[in-house]
This record gives sequence, C-alpha cells and structure tokens, in this order.
Amino acid sequence: DSTSSTWLQHKKHFFILSSAGKPVWTRYGTESGISSLMGVVQAIISFFQDGDDAIKSIHAGNQSFVFLLKEPLYFVTVSRTGESDAQLRDQLLYLHSQILSVLTSVQLTRIFEQRINFDLRRLLGGTEVFLDSLATLFNNDHSFMLSALQCLRLPRSVREETGAILLDGRVKARLKDLLYAMIVAKGRLVTLLRPRKHSLHPSDLHLLFNMLTGSTTFHTAESWTPLCLPKFNSQGFLHAYICYIERDVSVVMISTSKDNFFELSEWKTVMVEAMRKKSLLEPILKASDELYTTEVGIPTLLHFMYKAKNHVQFTSPAFSGIYTNAMDRRRLYRLYQHVYGRMHARTRALKLYYHHSEYEIMLGWITSSFELYVVFGPDTPKSVFIASSNQLLRWIKKHEESLFILNSPVF
Repeated sequence: DSTSSTWLQHKKHFFILSSAGKPVWTRYGTESGISSLMGVVQAIISFFQDGDDAIKSIHAGNQSFVFLLKEPLYFVTVSRTGESDAQLRDQLLYLHSQILSVLTSVQLTRIFEQRINFDLRRLLGGTEVFLDSLATLFNNDHSFMLSALQCLRLPRSVREETGAILLDGRVKARLKDLLYAMIVAKGRLVTLLRPRKHSLHPSDLHLLFNMLTGSTTFHTAESWTPLCLPKFNSQGFLHAYICYIERDVSVVMISTSKDNFFELSEWKTVMVEAMRKKSLLEPILKASDELYTTEVGIPTLLHFMYKAKNHVQFTSPAFSGIYTNAMDRRRLYRLYQHVYGRMHARTRALKLYYHHSEYEIMLGWITSSFELYVVFGPDTPKSVFIASSNQLLRWIKKHEESLFILNSPVF
C-alpha cells in the first residue's frame, strides 16, 4: 500500500508502468497496491507529452523524481539518497535493459502494438527477482556507476592457463555458433573468451552476473536459457549455457544457436577435467576476491576505487577500519557517488576534486587512462595524501596483472 508508513520509509523507490498506466513492477509493495499512484504518474507524463515535451525530473525538497520514457514502458524512481539525476537515470536504464534481456525490444513493441492495455506481469512472471536484485545492487555495488567490471584477483598464470583451456576447447570442439565463454567466480570475472571484433559491453555483463547471483535457479543443474544482451543486439535472443562447477564458480557460454546445449555440455565436461588436471580450480576457489588497504602499505589510506579506462575494469579493497560499521559504510558509498557525480557533471566536468569532511578526505582524480577515488583520514595533510595517492598508483601498476584481465583470449 503506497500510503503505509513502512512503504514510505524507504529512501528510494522504483516503478515500471506501461504507457497506458498499468503497473508492471515496483521495488516495494505490490503492483495492485500502487495502481492508483501509477495512474497519477501516467497523468503527469501525459500532461507534458500533450505539450510536445518529455518530463525528465522533478525536485521537491530533498526528493528527486526521475523519469525514463522508453515506449511502451515508463520507468520512474523517487529518491532522497542524494544521488544525481544522471546516476538515477542510469539505474533506470539498467532496469529497462533487464526487461529487454527477458523479452527483446521487438517482442515488447509487438505486444503493446497489438494490445495497449496488456498486463506485462504475465510475461515477466518469475523474472521480477532479477529486477529486485538489480535495485539492491545499485546501493551496494559501484560497478554500475563506473560502468566497469571487477575481476577476481588471481595470479596471471592461473588466469592465462584457464583462458588457454577455453580457447583450445573451442577449436577442438568446432563450436562455430559460440560467441562468448567465461568463468565467473563469486560474481566476478575470471576470464572471458570472445570474438576478436566483439567485446562484451560492461552493462551486458552486469545483467549476466545479476542473473547468476540474483537467483538460486542456476545453482542446482545445467541450464539453457534464452537471453537478450541489449548492448550486443536488443532485437534478438542469444542462448546461454550456465553450469556451476563448484559452489561459487560457474561456466557461462553464449551461443547464437538454440540447439547447442549438448555440445556445450560435453565441452564443459572436457574443460573442467583439463582445469582439474592443471590444478586451476583450487586457486580460483581460494582466490581472495578482496584486497585490503593494509596490503598497499599506506597507513593513512582508508579506502579507494581505481578504474582502468582502457580495460573497462576497476578494483577496490574490502571495507576495513571504520567502514566495518554499516552507517560509515553507507556514508562512504554515498560520498563516492557525490564526488563521481560532481566530476562527471555534464555542465562542468572536473579532472581533480577534493572533498574534506569531519570523517574523511576524498580525492577524485581523472586522467585519460584512469579514474582514482581515494580516501584518507580527516587530519591527513595535503602533501601526505598527494604523495600517498602516487604511491597507490605505483602499487596498482605493480599488481595490475592480478587485479585486471589485461589480455582476454580471442578467436
């Protein structure tokens, strides 16, 4: 119920409705409980459309109302988290992509051309869990804001040998319809086999990882599921083979053919045997997917995020010190969003940004090759945090082979 106190307590809401005003999904509550509210939202959108305009956002006090109109669906968020309109709009775009991953843009358009009042919930049945998990990740995972991937931290030799097994297996199995093959551990990429001329867009990989982690469906058996990767091709389905070979380790293969399941299943068996023979699974299972600020050897360093622009990947340590406390962690999360938003503002983008509060100092630094957001204690002198930031960059450069995938296997 959209008038209940518990429903109103949430700091951020997401809604999806059809252009006819029918509720499709809500992050909190039930679709039937918000039907009258969706009627109001649809009326506001129509008011602007009648004047040949499109509403983008409304600000009232500390509340932001952000709209994304993707006919035949409308996406709306109501937020008092302090995130910028651009960040909230990006989150709505991800929700749109999540729906396309299940239905494709062609199918979605065709359905509503035939029946404008169609209740889309019938077709989405069972996949709302992925919209829910995405909405949760927006508050816990900076990969969406950075539009980058976080890889599993591994010795280069383990990553390269695993990639070589994927490449060798594809050649021997003669899988002409295979587009991508990857190993994913703990929701992070180990290695990715791809065509020479096609890299996977980070947002498509985020949707794929959300599918793996957002539901336990795929954990129990080999799965074969149609999947649209909107950035690759929003108009058609690919087919994904998913199999967990260990508790937190899965093999994902994406094919253009709907008839490849058994060939891919056989190849997976051969591939896993080769990985066991070379003792590659053990280091992947044991890999610390987190690094710790103490490893860097900078006493005043509290936390950081580093994005390698060329590789579209980022690294960030586990939370330690004061950030083991949930409230401090939440504040840091929002501070990263604030600094990122200021530096990437469309009106005036910045290369350097310094933020000083009673809790911490954050320095944002953007160059042509990297983005660095680094956090120090509030009493750290400028000379120290500038020297420490350069020391951190040298440490990342020294360890980049384990932090990032520098050369993914191609065919």
